[in-house]
Amino acid sequence: MDNRKWRAIRAVAGSGALVASLALAGGVSAAGTDSDHDGLTNSFEINKSHTNPNKADSNHNGISDAKENPDHDRLSNLREQKAHLNPLKADSDGDGKPDWKEDNDHDGLNTLWEFKAHDNPLDADSNNNGTLDGREDDDKDGLNNHQEQVVGDNPEDADTDNDGTSDANEDEDHDGLSNEFEFDNSHTSAVDGDTDDDGTSDADEDNDSDGVSNEQEEQDGTDAEDADSDDDGTPDGEDHDGEDASPSPSPTASPTGYSFHIIG
Repeated sequence: MDNRKWRAIRAVAGSGALVASLALAGGVSAAGTDSDHDGLTNSFEINKSHTNPNKADSNHNGISDAKENPDHDRLSNLREQKAHLNPLKADSDGDGKPDWKEDNDHDGLNTLWEFKAHDNPLDADSNNNGTLDGREDDDKDGLNNHQEQVVGDNPEDADTDNDGTSDANEDEDHDGLSNEFEFDNSHTSAVDGDTDDDGTSDADEDNDSDGVSNEQEEQDGTDAEDADSDDDGTPDGEDHDGEDASPSPSPTASPTGYSFHIIG
């Protein structure tokens, strides 16, 4: 197709004419097909991305049209197509939130993290197992996909930074508490070392006022939101590792009042 015909096609597409009519200009096949095999349908290329449906790299820059990101919103043309977004507008619906941050299926994952998790941004339960995509733990690291999104980790990699520590056991905000403990136990922010901005780090807080700091609760394996984690009637502060602290045995007393012990 020569440049004059291609310019004519783009002009017609911009006017909102049916893609099917573009075949009259020559060289463009049915709207649902992908003539240049770049992952983008002819219809999307003509009406949305304004790329050439007969050239996989319309601008000859070495990047396929599918991987281009003309609106600089962190989503490639291919991803915009799959999410039914406008590849030429960083905020397709004009609500003030960029497309990559949208959660159009209300599953707890934004558009970008849906793709990171290989989920469908238009289906809240991509694998139809009854669990929302945001609540899945794809990499079995102890953090669900939504929590991985919060701390910026890869939901498909249990150790995103490859440092030998799982994402769940990382301390993203360097406050002395692991990501998993902050999400599931102390309910503090895993990305803010002082969640309530009171000048005390989350680790030093005593959320349940039991005399044990959150950091110590994590070390002891007790619940930072429950003053009596084992429900034995004794606050965690008086327990050791969830078990009642017993007084040290006294030396055996002799009838005379002196302590003694038998050797041998």
